[in-house]
Amino acid sequence: MKYILVADDEPVNQEIFEEILMDDFDVTIVENGEECLESIEDRIPDLLLLDVAMPKMNGLEVCRKLRANPKTKDLPVILVSAYASQADIDIGISAGANLYISKPFKIALLLDDINSLLANS
Repeated sequence: MKYILVADDEPVNQEIFEEILMDDFDVTIVENGEECLESIEDRIPDLLLLDVAMPKMNGLEVCRKLRANPKTKDLPVILVSAYASQADIDIGISAGANLYISKPFKIALLLDDINSLLANS
């Protein structure tokens, strides 16, 4: 079973991700960027769903750190954010995200994107 790490500080979003992913994936949910990086030190996921706006360390910083680390430079990362302008998307992609998905998202499309990235990684 593929392992997905979710980093999101909103309890409602955590519940949504857990509900849509837990049947098909091994899922761990953390609340901020620091916990995300600590979790990855213990176990590198097959894919990371990463909120942009989080306390302690935002998703953009996490993404940049992952890309700078040889062990995680190729880790598939999907940034998920309420920030949806083209400038926000460009910043997310330039930080190293494979995809940038705006909230609210369509569950079927998110699952398609996850499966596509996992198939190509």
